[in-house]
Amino acid sequence: MGRKFFTKMISLVLITCMMVTLFAGCKKEEGKETVKEDTDNNKVTEEIDPFGKYEEPVTITAAIRTAGTNQIPFEGSMWDKKFKEYGINVEIAWSADASQFDNRLNTSIASGDIPDILPGISAQPMSTLVRGDMVYDVSKVFDYLSTTNKKWLTTGAGADALDSVTIDGKVCIIPTNVTDLINNCFPLFVRKDWLDNLGLEIPKTIDDFKNVALEFTKNDPDKNNKNDTYGLTIMGQTNLIMDWGGLYGFFGGYGVQPCTWYDGMLFYSKDDDGNAVWDGTRPEVKEGLQLLQDLYIEGAIARDFPTMDGVKVMEDLNGGKAGMVFGVRGLPMWAINKTILNDPKAEWYAMNMPTKDGSDAPIFAFQPVNTGYAISKKCKHPEAVIKMLNIATAMTDPESPMFNPDFRDTTVSGPSIIGITNPSYERVSNESLFEALEKKDKTNIDKYMVDNYDKVMEYIDTKDPELWRFWNAYYPEEGHAWYLTFGLNKPDMLKKNEWWALPTDSMLSYLPIYKKLAEETMTKIITNNAPVSDWDKMVNEWNELGGDKITKEVQNALK
Repeated sequence: MGRKFFTKMISLVLITCMMVTLFAGCKKEEGKETVKEDTDNNKVTEEIDPFGKYEEPVTITAAIRTAGTNQIPFEGSMWDKKFKEYGINVEIAWSADASQFDNRLNTSIASGDIPDILPGISAQPMSTLVRGDMVYDVSKVFDYLSTTNKKWLTTGAGADALDSVTIDGKVCIIPTNVTDLINNCFPLFVRKDWLDNLGLEIPKTIDDFKNVALEFTKNDPDKNNKNDTYGLTIMGQTNLIMDWGGLYGFFGGYGVQPCTWYDGMLFYSKDDDGNAVWDGTRPEVKEGLQLLQDLYIEGAIARDFPTMDGVKVMEDLNGGKAGMVFGVRGLPMWAINKTILNDPKAEWYAMNMPTKDGSDAPIFAFQPVNTGYAISKKCKHPEAVIKMLNIATAMTDPESPMFNPDFRDTTVSGPSIIGITNPSYERVSNESLFEALEKKDKTNIDKYMVDNYDKVMEYIDTKDPELWRFWNAYYPEEGHAWYLTFGLNKPDMLKKNEWWALPTDSMLSYLPIYKKLAEETMTKIITNNAPVSDWDKMVNEWNELGGDKITKEVQNALK
């Protein structure tokens, strides 16, 4: 389809244009003027009202991802009635539950007959729709966006997300579930009480990390006079190169990222000559693999890690067997929360992976859009879809004068069809929680953080082990996962992928091959069943099978 990566200059122009529109719209939500072409290609000027009601009702078709038998049908729901108030009749073209949605979606795309709105679709169908020239250029109706939605989509993380779905100057997808890129950190969780028992400091370098792993294995860190602990637990069966429990956070200490993102993407950075290279080719990957092999040989990684799944990893963490794991900020809430029930003296400390020289490890930002809404190119009233988005935001945003909390609960209101959230909401709301906890005053706290505040303060007063997870997650000091993510990590730690776009045909076709090859090779190397040099053999094989083709696509797109 002649796809080209959006160059920085064009991106800058586009975002600048959006910002002009945004600030022009901040003073007046309604009554904006725009120039359009009528059916005879004559220039006409019309007034734009982001919430304008249709005198003659229009019809918008949509697909729905159902959520079980208890879900309220859309027909007759609060959302159905609300859209009708504005003259928008929504007809459900088809619906499917989570297990059947992708199959139904693919059938719809293959037939070329998609509804006006496709909800929350992932990277692969997004790319298929774009390649097939089946989606509407959303930028054509940006003037209909409310002030709030303009701000969310054209500043900060929203602008990053929009940039990544802008192809050949066309905004092909409405990004959803967008959050600040700083959220992409994968902390290292360390048993702080074990460090204290052994007289060890928080590791600041990779050498320190290695030493801690060995000490946790050999020197009875829990002081039970048993040889029943080890240093680092790895979820080798399912998450070896992706998600929590794997090695994603580990390689950050070496400044490289051979692991994959949730949509299978690879990470590309620039070499000293300014050329985009895949991080898996960098020598630091083998340095990391050598360290892991050394730890395995010394018993600091479980012998059966290749078969360990999430259940087994959590058993070892909560049961006092493993002393370190790489995860996401949510681990205190659901993965390591039972540790303190088994050992009241247990203390987990969340930190970034140490580096060789003790500097900050990078936080890798792959691509900010995993899901989004597509508007069909055949849609007769694309501006009505944008108005639906405006209505959805106005009804669910606590800062909106139209806010109604019932619309945030789909068990009350029914499916909303379309909607986005403030990309900065999680960061800003957590910042308000940190400030409230520091001042011991929840007067100005985000109301959705009040429960977290109360539980943290109750734990401080009662030391109720059932509430430990809230304290460990949110308390504003070093070692607490949410505070690490939103209070300590800084934007200058971000390292953005040079490929800042939806995956291409080649990526979608070949990336599953890489995942399989990488997992097999890493496992053999770590378990000392292959030399570290076998990583080079895997890289060569991967390049022959598709890696070189993808890298050339990335390099050509950046020229």
